[in-house]
Amino acid sequence: MVDDQVPVHRLSFSDGPKSDGRTQLLPRPVALSLFTLVVNEDAGVRDLSLDQVRRIHAGEITNWSQVKGSDLPIQLVSRNPGSGTRTTLQKQVLDGRPLLATTANDCNSLDARKPGRCEVGGTPTLLDTVASTPGALGHSEVGAATARHDVRLVRIDGYPATLEGADEGAYPYWETEIAYTYGEPPADSIAAGFLRYLANEVGKDVIRSKGHRPCAELDKPLLCRPSGP
Repeated sequence: MVDDQVPVHRLSFSDGPKSDGRTQLLPRPVALSLFTLVVNEDAGVRDLSLDQVRRIHAGEITNWSQVKGSDLPIQLVSRNPGSGTRTTLQKQVLDGRPLLATTANDCNSLDARKPGRCEVGGTPTLLDTVASTPGALGHSEVGAATARHDVRLVRIDGYPATLEGADEGAYPYWETEIAYTYGEPPADSIAAGFLRYLANEVGKDVIRSKGHRPCAELDKPLLCRPSGP
């Protein structure tokens, strides 16, 4: 999240609402963003129930064979604290439950013989780690994950990461992407110009091309949530 002392012309983006106590930060919902679970190809799993996802992250399911996959220990690869995909995973998918303690400071040192968990700093690193770690399960923005051919996206209760699934209330892993400014940016500033660009047709096309839904095209753009079943 941006600092309250950032000059007025600065612009920052966050998955979800700001924390309390930052009254000078003005939010502008930009897009409804989709996230997805991603799994190593060798896991042998492409679909998990919401209950299974929660039990895996609680350490109750520790081998993919327990959910009709390969006989491999489950290695959880997570983003560092503060990540939007991680925060949304805990809030929207895991019902607020905390993640398990890490078992390795470096994902390269995970013990392949038993389940574990490690953390990485960015989405590209997470996807690289999931692709190279047998039994790995991680989380990612949909656009970044679908651009890869060495990881598999996981459906939740049979639903892939689609806006239609979110609208039906069936796909839970989504969040509102919000742009923040420190106070109202001047109308002739780059920040204000970029916000106008995101709301015009070209900007909305760019947002759609990444698999997201522009808030500007919704009936309630300031709310920017799935339309519901």
